[in-house]
Amino acid sequence: MNIRTLALLLLALCVQPAWSQTDEGHVKPVGSEAAALSTRLALRDLWVEHIFWVRNYVIANQQGQRKQADTAGTEVVANATSIANSLAPLYGQPAADQLLKLLAGHWGAVKHYSDASVAKNAAGKDAAVAELTSNAKAIAKFLATANPNLPEDTLVAMLSAHGGHHIVQVDQLGKKDYVAEARTWQAMREHMLGFADTLAAALVKQFPDKF
Repeated sequence: MNIRTLALLLLALCVQPAWSQTDEGHVKPVGSEAAALSTRLALRDLWVEHIFWVRNYVIANQQGQRKQADTAGTEVVANATSIANSLAPLYGQPAADQLLKLLAGHWGAVKHYSDASVAKNAAGKDAAVAELTSNAKAIAKFLATANPNLPEDTLVAMLSAHGGHHIVQVDQLGKKDYVAEARTWQAMREHMLGFADTLAAALVKQFPDKF
């Protein structure tokens, strides 16, 4: 499933549900389990794509490959837009726009850390860490407010860990410690899969008539 069709999938679920009878006599949407699975897998792809393009930016930035870095940065923004817009059919476009601003803040903080690392600017790195920390709390608050099945404290912990992975990865790539960075990448990927699954499960629980 193309990750950018997730919003269309959710919109279709909102507009035209189909129903069937269960063995117990209850009514549920036809293909609801398939829809929930498709949403989960699409969100997984979106969030893994996020760390993929950020990593590409970090590597190109450290190597002074400006064109490659700019391309990667453009893809990070496109991916953030897809993540935000995937929620528009359920929460509305204003909410999607707000999430995009928060995701832009996350990317901005990671980019600042990468740029400061290349420039060997310790103060800049510290400022970027502060940005990441503040942004994680803001995203957690936004998501928890939108969906009561997402505890804010849990989200803060998960998003803070995600930001920490970015920082560790930048430092390891800067030191050319590729063995350690390979382990960090694996941890980042698993963490993103878990985060996506958490979001998908909360959506299904909040909107049982859509899945």
